[in-house]
Amino acid sequence: MLNQILANSCFEIFTTQENHPFCLDLLNLCKEFRKAKDISKLRACIAVLCGLIQFQGDVRKKVLSQLLMLLCHSFPVIRKTTASQMYEMLLTYDDVIELEVLDDVMTLLSDTNWEGDLSTVRTQRNQLCDWLGVPRPQAVTKVS
Repeated sequence: MLNQILANSCFEIFTTQENHPFCLDLLNLCKEFRKAKDISKLRACIAVLCGLIQFQGDVRKKVLSQLLMLLCHSFPVIRKTTASQMYEMLLTYDDVIELEVLDDVMTLLSDTNWEGDLSTVRTQRNQLCDWLGVPRPQAVTKVS
């Protein structure tokens, strides 16, 4: 439902204000769902993150960072879904990334086998990070 509300510009009043608290609250909710193992919840989270890209300020970089992390999710179907929805998002919101890298980003998103080997996918994701100006996610080592 939240995805539909975002897609239909119901929160358009917030899109003109940088770093509006409402947008940050929605982003924080998505961060929690990102840890879920339920594929339908993860897909819903991806859709909401793509809708949040319309908001200005730091929230946009944070949303991109979350989406880029999902491109290396342990579930191949989530990686593929994220790439597909990011592609559609970039078609819908043309002010998200620099025009100089748009074609390269779109080609990489569409041509990569996101369901393939995770090490290969990670290399592609890192290239996207570089083009989008988002820091590459670092692997977290668990301390026991």
